[in-house]
Amino acid sequence: MDRDEGARPQWRTALVAKELSRYNIDIAALSETRIAEEGSLTEPTTGYTFFWKGKAQKEDRIHGVGLAIKTSLMRQISDLPTGISERLMALRLPLSHKRHATIISAYAPTLTSSEEAIEEFYADLSSILNTIPATDKIILLGDFNARVGSDHGRWDRVLGRHGVGKMNNNGLLLLSKCAEFDLVITNTVFRLANKYKTTWMHPRSKQWHLMDYIIVRQRDLRDVCVTRVMRGTECWTDHRLVRTTMNLHIAPHHHRQPKLVRTAFNTARLKHPFVLQNFQSRLNEKLSSTGPLTGDPMQKWNQLKEVLTDVAKLELGLKKRHHKEWFDENNAAIDELLAVKNKAFMEWQNNIDSISKKNRFKSLQKKSPTKTAQNARSMVGEKS
Repeated sequence: MDRDEGARPQWRTALVAKELSRYNIDIAALSETRIAEEGSLTEPTTGYTFFWKGKAQKEDRIHGVGLAIKTSLMRQISDLPTGISERLMALRLPLSHKRHATIISAYAPTLTSSEEAIEEFYADLSSILNTIPATDKIILLGDFNARVGSDHGRWDRVLGRHGVGKMNNNGLLLLSKCAEFDLVITNTVFRLANKYKTTWMHPRSKQWHLMDYIIVRQRDLRDVCVTRVMRGTECWTDHRLVRTTMNLHIAPHHHRQPKLVRTAFNTARLKHPFVLQNFQSRLNEKLSSTGPLTGDPMQKWNQLKEVLTDVAKLELGLKKRHHKEWFDENNAAIDELLAVKNKAFMEWQNNIDSISKKNRFKSLQKKSPTKTAQNARSMVGEKS
């Protein structure tokens, strides 16, 4: 989930959310988000809530990790995701029968990273895994920048019989960590064509490799129906989406208090001395005419609230609702653009050596809603 420096994060997350919605993804791990600090936002149109953890505002916007969760699931989650570092984020999900699943979103250092950075990542990962209760299911997923190979005999119970390629140094570290905590790499378990297993193409050799993994406890492998690559997704990244289907039942969350809806008044008008003076005078008059407050504290508060509300309506007025975001107002047009772009992307993927199909897709990608939104924002700025 890369992000243009000038683009608002909402525009990029809106487009990612559309792809997740298209494939009905409940929870997705996001790697290399490149958004500073820690935060969250909700995409109301597509129904996803995004959480991210990145480097400090003044540091280079590299790395970054996050989670995208269906907003409909948020009411059943008691604890929000926790950002451990710009490379690790964890979420504890309540399941039925008083059990939980701990989901970890990871973005590991590349082979060219320093030994200190790689050691720090795996030390942090070990710390998280050590703190997870033994009864919890573990779902570890993300971009590990590692090739684990296909040596099932040497890595029995960690690798399945359907791995891809050869192992590298980062792959050895990942396999060792999985063996230490009794984890299995589900990407290697199912018999699929390589195009449904590999996730990243080397820019020079043009060879496809398996770099993004979904990992669970060995005892919970029976929960996994299938793990496979979705070749039709295109989210402005050179990695393909990996989806796993699991038999997990999330416990309903009861006794949630209803959300209070409060009337919003235009309090910004109080910054004007004339309006403030009128408000105070009208409030004094209203309090004088109604007489002293009576009854218990709650009754007195209700009486005072009624007076304040009446005066605020008269002197301040209601706060005006903001217009819809550009993205929401142009949702139908954006869907049409994305459909054309996704079709061109699949035509290119089915004939990866075709220069004309690649150029057509790249041309459509440059006309993405993110760029259109930036242009719209610039036009609004010029008019104002």
